[in-house]
Amino acid sequence: MSTTPSTAEEKDTNGLPLASSPLEGQGCRSQRWVLLCFNCTLVLLGGAGPLLLRVYFLHGGKRMWLSSLVQVGGWPLAIIPLTFCYMRSWLTRRARSGQGDGWFPIAMTFPLAAACAGIGVFTGLDCYMFAFSASYLPVSTAAILSSTQMAFVALFALLIVRQRFTPYSVNAVVLLSLGTVALGSQPGGDRAAGDSKSQYVLGFVMTLAAAALYGFTLPLTELMYIKTRQKISYCLVMEVQVMISLSACAFCIIGMLVNKDFGAIPIEAGEYDLGEAMYYLVLTTGAVSWQVFNLGLLGIISCSSSLLAGIVVALLLPVTEVMAVLLFHEKFDGGKGIALALSLWGFISYWYGDLQHHNRKMQTCEVELPAP
Repeated sequence: MSTTPSTAEEKDTNGLPLASSPLEGQGCRSQRWVLLCFNCTLVLLGGAGPLLLRVYFLHGGKRMWLSSLVQVGGWPLAIIPLTFCYMRSWLTRRARSGQGDGWFPIAMTFPLAAACAGIGVFTGLDCYMFAFSASYLPVSTAAILSSTQMAFVALFALLIVRQRFTPYSVNAVVLLSLGTVALGSQPGGDRAAGDSKSQYVLGFVMTLAAAALYGFTLPLTELMYIKTRQKISYCLVMEVQVMISLSACAFCIIGMLVNKDFGAIPIEAGEYDLGEAMYYLVLTTGAVSWQVFNLGLLGIISCSSSLLAGIVVALLLPVTEVMAVLLFHEKFDGGKGIALALSLWGFISYWYGDLQHHNRKMQTCEVELPAP
């Protein structure tokens, strides 16, 4: 199943090399659209992860490292499509050569695995900071603050991979920054009962720190792909996800061991407001939701492009806002409204500029192709 990306689709919006669509060039457009719609649905369903994390904390959950593990602990689900990918690759080679050389043709090299392990540590730390912020901030506020990660992506991309700024990306960074200021100008106005002002501010800061770290890991991942110089197949992308998740899980498990979370889980489950069964159901469903989100995002990228994946993720912001108001009865005041409007404006500006760049690149490629 390993394919070499075409010139026009060699990189995503962040410059990341990607696998071309597995259905491209096979006359299977209807199947491709079915897969694309299915993966978009997975991303939207996976958006329940932050909501379930808030449910955990609202009803008596207090273990930060446990809730961090939930965000990356669903990685065994990725083994199912990865195994299918291995089998398809093996069968393809067997059909071509008459024999298969191993049931599991692992594409990842050791240097790439080591790089993924390092990025996984950053991912685990980012999950901890996000869990910390989720324990003190309403879902709607945390969602808007998390949208600032685009500004950090732009900054670190400039420093790490020398990405150039455009008027659209600059406009997006400014708008997202103004949205953060709009929320920060009235700290504590929507904090939950029982949370102090200092806890609210700490959650505010931790959310921004998580967004900054996430903005750092994306260009770092881009640099990792550039340095490996491997062909980016769907199997390799799945292997990268599993390796990063494994490393992040190991990081969170070490934190749980140090914090003695494993012994505290049965006690916390027994004292949970919604009951012991619901306690484990919330954690398990949360882990599945986060992994479904990751799998759907990878599916969109493999079927179409990272541009569409970014647009679908951007749609989660207003969805999260509405669900937070409906499920948790969170207040939606003027500050949140202004911040949401500025964030959406920033998203639209960023992706519109990226779309213009992509179209110009496609036109350039068409001009440079020799006449048949």
